[in-house]
Amino acid sequence: MPFVVYIFTLSAFALGLAEFVPIGLTDVMASSLNATVEQIGATVTAYALGATFSAPILTALTASWSRKNVMLVTTLVFSLGSFAAAFSTTLSEMVVARFVAGIGHGLFLAVAASTAAKLAGRGKEGRAVAVVFGGFTLAMAIGVPLSTWLGGVMAWRPVLAIIGVFGAIGLAGLLFGMKDPVRALHGEHRASAINSIAALLNPTLLSAALVTVLSYSGSFTAYTYIAPMLTKLTGVTAESVGIFMLVYGVFAAIGNIVGGKITDSLGVNRANILIIGGIIVITLGMWVVSESAIMMGILVALLGMFTFGAVPALQARLISVASEKAPHAAGVASGLNIAGFNSGIALGSVTGAFTISNMGIIYTGLAGAVLSLLGLLLLIAQIAKNKAHSYSTIGTNVNS
Repeated sequence: MPFVVYIFTLSAFALGLAEFVPIGLTDVMASSLNATVEQIGATVTAYALGATFSAPILTALTASWSRKNVMLVTTLVFSLGSFAAAFSTTLSEMVVARFVAGIGHGLFLAVAASTAAKLAGRGKEGRAVAVVFGGFTLAMAIGVPLSTWLGGVMAWRPVLAIIGVFGAIGLAGLLFGMKDPVRALHGEHRASAINSIAALLNPTLLSAALVTVLSYSGSFTAYTYIAPMLTKLTGVTAESVGIFMLVYGVFAAIGNIVGGKITDSLGVNRANILIIGGIIVITLGMWVVSESAIMMGILVALLGMFTFGAVPALQARLISVASEKAPHAAGVASGLNIAGFNSGIALGSVTGAFTISNMGIIYTGLAGAVLSLLGLLLLIAQIAKNKAHSYSTIGTNVNS
């Protein structure tokens, strides 16, 4: 495996920290910035929106760039945004800085996996992609809970600054370690940016991506505010929140593996129905048993497993839809699904904030269950429509 692939892994680790560390620090950040926890949720929303914007649109616009240049720019933008967030003196400054950092996140992930596969060579593509996203998984399993603990016992600004340091190390590694200016996959650079962006408006792809948005938003309606939920409803101390984050991260790593196996064994449609249904049950459970630390620990673990089990399942489904309905847009579909995940995180944090402000924090689990249920119903409707179309096509062929 080329050494530069492990540099991609380090960068992915920094991205994972940046996206999820503020979730575990909402209480301490709110106190420091004289803001409410739902206002701090805006920093999660801003980052996710930056990634949502950059993953499909900037991927299309930079299709003709060398992959090295794309990743250098993205890690630079990410690092600067992360440092700016760490030293922001107001909430509005932090929101802007987090949006900028998110722009680097979305574009980097959209190109890193395919570039790693190309550099690794034939027969090693799958391993290369796993190595890259291993950094993201490691951030969830170890980095986020450790950062939550450090932020609770020390301060949150140094924790956010460390994320910027990891980004800067990744930037230096790419600058000096990636010697081959690899371009996009063969043929991608020939497509104009206009055609690539037009593919983003394919209604079939957008409809499939909407399932990702709704399903993920249900999970993150609850998870974005898990720290204040645990301290205010469950009654655990701020220092103990890191333990719950550790459990979430470990089971998220397990879920990513299990989700891929379930998708292969059951098929993309049944796997997604099972996983999204699981998210609905879990978030409903958080509404019902929020006062029990033991039950919340179990539900937090299951939420991590099902949420990240959904990543390979939903990704595989959108790629499958693209290969059938829009084969020319396979690359764009990958970026679109990354946008879908981050849109779900943004919508979830906004929905959670609205729920807390108008109904109370106890109802965030219920609100999340409703959103994921909408995603499940949309998925079932799409499956039924596709089957009806298939039967109609078969009947037409038989009659002809």
